[in-house]
Amino acid sequence: MPKEPVNKADDLLGRIIEIVRRTGLAGFSLDTLAPQLGTSSRMLVYYFGSKDELLGRIVYALRDDIVAALESRPVGTIGEAIDLWWNHYRANLTDMQFFFHLTSRSFEEPDKFKEFSSTAVDLWASYFYRSLQDNTRSDAEARSIARLVLATLRGLTVDLLITADARHVEQALTEFKSLLRERYGERSPSSSAT
Repeated sequence: MPKEPVNKADDLLGRIIEIVRRTGLAGFSLDTLAPQLGTSSRMLVYYFGSKDELLGRIVYALRDDIVAALESRPVGTIGEAIDLWWNHYRANLTDMQFFFHLTSRSFEEPDKFKEFSSTAVDLWASYFYRSLQDNTRSDAEARSIARLVLATLRGLTVDLLITADARHVEQALTEFKSLLRERYGERSPSSSAT
């Protein structure tokens, strides 16, 4: 009897991510995914639990992949960090649709989404913090600005998703980066990523 792959759930999750990146949130359900995967919704429940649990796994996998990719790069300026984040999510807006959907679900059922809520800010704030450490007056300032950067980028992403007004969103992003450049310059931190 042939052996099943060691981690069938991970294999399915990778295929699910490919599908949802093409289709977005519209019609996202276990019943619509199952036939595209050659399985049943019952098997998806077996591997992932509910639709919400699957949604969480999708968001975590997407986020963890890009965080790992960006964290592996040398630390640059805050402008460079912003550009890397923005260019990735600008090219993968569906990733942010899923993130914001899960965010709204966490408002509705906070106990069910504690893990999501506890990591939704810290991972990205840490990424931006790295590019600010050597350019701010204090550690507290670097942490605050990192959080401000994340909030601004997510706000601009919501604006883009709602309005599809890329021109004005990009202009706002340019102005925001200009303000940061005026305040912190474009020096790269002296330390490199490890």
